[in-house]
Amino acid sequence: MRPPSGAAVLAYQRSVYSASGLTARIGQQAIGWPLPGRSLILLSACNPSGLRLPDRTNARRMASLAAQLRPWPYRLGAGRLGNWSEELFVVAMPLARGCVLARRYGQNAIVTIRRGQAARLVWLA
Repeated sequence: MRPPSGAAVLAYQRSVYSASGLTARIGQQAIGWPLPGRSLILLSACNPSGLRLPDRTNARRMASLAAQLRPWPYRLGAGRLGNWSEELFVVAMPLARGCVLARRYGQNAIVTIRRGQAARLVWLA
């Protein structure tokens, strides 16, 4: 996993993350709460280390991640910035477990949201 570039940092911060009525931005309180619990994790298996993969490869990776999420409540969503969109899952799981899964899929970071607090980016690199 390579460290994120300045452009990648800005992209994470400017993106809008949404799933099943949830809308979140880094540094802002989320709107909506689609799952039980006091905290949510947003993670993806797409485009490890920020390297664009073919759509089919990303779909296989997301299916594999979904199979590992079965013990926890989750919903499919997306992170969007301009014309760019990437699938993600919003999951009611502990942060530590979310970090393990995100690292397994080569992700630079995950988003964590605690009820009543601003969404926060957790860097893994």
